[in-house]
Amino acid sequence: MKRVTRLRPAMLTAFALAAGLAASAPAHSADTSPLVVFLLPENVTARWESQDKPFFIEAMKKDFPSAQVKVENALNDASKQQAQAEAALASGVKVLVVTAIDQKGAAVIVNDAQKQGVPVIAYDRLIRDAPVDYYVSVDGIKIGELQGDWLTGNTKDGARIAVINGSPIDDNAHLFAKGYMGVLKPLFDKGSRKQVADVWTPLWDPSKAQAEMDQILTKTNNGVDAVLSANDGMAGGVIAALQAQQLAGKVPVTGLDGTLNSLQLILQDKQSMTVWRSLKEQAGKAAEIAAALLKQEKPAPDLFGGATMNNDKLDVPWAKVKPVVITLDNMHLEIEDGAVTKDALCKGMPKVGPCKS
Repeated sequence: MKRVTRLRPAMLTAFALAAGLAASAPAHSADTSPLVVFLLPENVTARWESQDKPFFIEAMKKDFPSAQVKVENALNDASKQQAQAEAALASGVKVLVVTAIDQKGAAVIVNDAQKQGVPVIAYDRLIRDAPVDYYVSVDGIKIGELQGDWLTGNTKDGARIAVINGSPIDDNAHLFAKGYMGVLKPLFDKGSRKQVADVWTPLWDPSKAQAEMDQILTKTNNGVDAVLSANDGMAGGVIAALQAQQLAGKVPVTGLDGTLNSLQLILQDKQSMTVWRSLKEQAGKAAEIAAALLKQEKPAPDLFGGATMNNDKLDVPWAKVKPVVITLDNMHLEIEDGAVTKDALCKGMPKVGPCKS
């Protein structure tokens, strides 16, 4: 009797994804149309699909026009991201660009790629304990310091601060926390500010951040004077909870990413600030590295300036992007960069900041 081999669901998913990649690839040889796959983590944060993806595709067209570029979104499912990576490797990918959902679990992706001689660029989030080839990101500790410094300068002695951290399995969330707690903890310790909450938010989920803020407001009887929100998506959830208590606009709220929604909340005086870096620049640096690797060249040294980031296995060459605090006064920087359009930003918004005219 002939034995029937049963495939595990993850393997079936990977094979199906590989078949999809192969079926959608143009009819060129691998030599003339090498495949680059960009793995995104989720779509609850607007930037991934609206900025990182199109900016990367655009930059690759400029730096290596004949490359096939595939962008896959794992929708916050680490096992799905693993299957997407397996599918890409099965399809003959030449460079993998990975924004990991799980900073440690994604080491499997890097190790599998290394076995096939495929370089991995860790994009925006470092992958721990794995032979990552390059890292492209902003300095996460610096981001946290900017958030902490802004909040310190915009609160009074004795202010009660709730800290809403990001996803506990995202390396960036820990870097941000190291930065802002480095600023805030000495103030908490000496009593010039009071910490009323310190919570972590699974997978950066805005709805969970809203629920966390609801609980904090209930527990403190609305005794919160400021909120350190680690990113914009969560800030939106926090603001929804504050609004339900008529506190939106009265309680300063921080953010990160400079998303369209966060900028509009700033225009409405509900969110106070966001930290932004040019995702056009960041995606462009990743594309420049990928293009050099496709040409079997080393990326230009000036991309890194000698900077490295240790990921518990090695010092990974690090292409840095500079973070900037965005408020009403300098929001025009994002329009000039192409992160948002003035028309989209100002539609239905108060006539303030860049929307005055």
